[in-house]
Amino acid sequence: MPGIIKAGTHHSNTDALQSAAFNFEDISDKANHYLDAVRRQATKILTDAKQQAAEAELRAKEQGRQAALREAEQTSQVRLEEQLQSLWPALDKAIAALRQSEQAWLKHWECRTVQLACAIAERIIRRELAQTPAITLSLVREALELAMGSSRIRLHLHPDDQAALGEQLSALLSHMEQLAPTEVTPDPAISRGGCRVVTEFGSVDQQLETQLARIERELT
Repeated sequence: MPGIIKAGTHHSNTDALQSAAFNFEDISDKANHYLDAVRRQATKILTDAKQQAAEAELRAKEQGRQAALREAEQTSQVRLEEQLQSLWPALDKAIAALRQSEQAWLKHWECRTVQLACAIAERIIRRELAQTPAITLSLVREALELAMGSSRIRLHLHPDDQAALGEQLSALLSHMEQLAPTEVTPDPAISRGGCRVVTEFGSVDQQLETQLARIERELT
């Protein structure tokens, strides 16, 4: 019996040890699984935290970039307004200079237009004077009438016009002699078609270029 008890006791102890070893291994496996789960959870928490930190950093950078852009835009606007304020006087001066240039340009071309018109008129009138000597006679009569009241009149006339007018001029002078003595002076310096009457009070210039110059001055 004692030997059986010992044998039985020995068997029971072995089973207990085996059961304890089995239980320890099971607990160890569970602990390892738990530790792995904890590690995974910790890794996930760390990864999420890093991702959140990165996202927060990006948001902060974006917000900072937007704030910097707004500040730069405001600064640019202020500088632009300051530059515009400083440019307005220069712009006003430039506009005034352009207007003056425009007026000067218009005045210049108005004068050139008048000069061109007078030059064309002179050519036409001279051609008419060459074909119609009576025009010269009318100019002489007008000049003599303007000189009436003088004690003595001297008529300067181009020699060719004097010859062309001939008897018509003699008849006119004979009529004017009743009002004032008139002396005819052939003068090559007088342009064809015109005349100049000289009195003690002054002179009356009926030359074509003189009259056109007077008209040009009045128009410009």
